[in-house]
Amino acid sequence: MINQHLQAATLKTEVSTAMPSASFANAELQEFIATCRDAREARKALAVKLIYQDYLYAILRTIFS
Repeated sequence: MINQHLQAATLKTEVSTAMPSASFANAELQEFIATCRDAREARKALAVKLIYQDYLYAILRTIFS
């Protein structure tokens, strides 16, 4: 389930026309998620990335529960 949301988040980032600093942060988070070996850290980074992309906390709770 998390992979589906990660892919959707990646696609949304590519389409998004956010500020350069936000897209830079998203790119750094995506790189961290891709290379992270600890699943807990990857989940935290994904949650932060989705928050930057204006996902609601209720949706994040559904994704990560």
